[in-house]
Amino acid sequence: MATARAHEPVLLDPKGPVITAIACTVGAALFLGAGGACAYVTVRTVADLDETGSGWVWVGVGLALAAAFTACVGLSTILFARAERQATLQLAALGVDASALVLAVASAPPTTDDYYQVRLLMRISGSGFEPFECDTEVLKYRFGSATQGTVLPARVNPVTRAFTIERPPAPPAPVAEGA
Repeated sequence: MATARAHEPVLLDPKGPVITAIACTVGAALFLGAGGACAYVTVRTVADLDETGSGWVWVGVGLALAAAFTACVGLSTILFARAERQATLQLAALGVDASALVLAVASAPPTTDDYYQVRLLMRISGSGFEPFECDTEVLKYRFGSATQGTVLPARVNPVTRAFTIERPPAPPAPVAEGA
């Protein structure tokens, strides 16, 4: 007997229409340019198969494979950008307000572009869904002030368990003495 398993929770970085359009444009340029190059190199390599030495055939095969790989990267860029935008729109339409209680904070390795990160273990709860825990890495400059016990505002899609969290509230400004 099969049982329905809940989706794994995913921290979503919301994507706007402009970022999605840029990503899709870059992906389309890669896909169309490299796809055309792959087709051209393949046709030229097959057409010149008898006239060139076997060394040039392997160069043509290598170029065709590199162009095919680049075209696949372009296609996956388009598909990933569209999926992220769709998840963002779904979260905006179906999401419910929730709270994320920080259970633990630990350091995490930096990102590929050298941004420092922290690992947050959070319990997300709210109305309309079963509370769940999630362990995720976030940018330190956005969530570095979060400590154990900090409650962060969140928004959760109860169906897919995709969620967003907001920065912790800023500490209150100190009151000047004698004021």
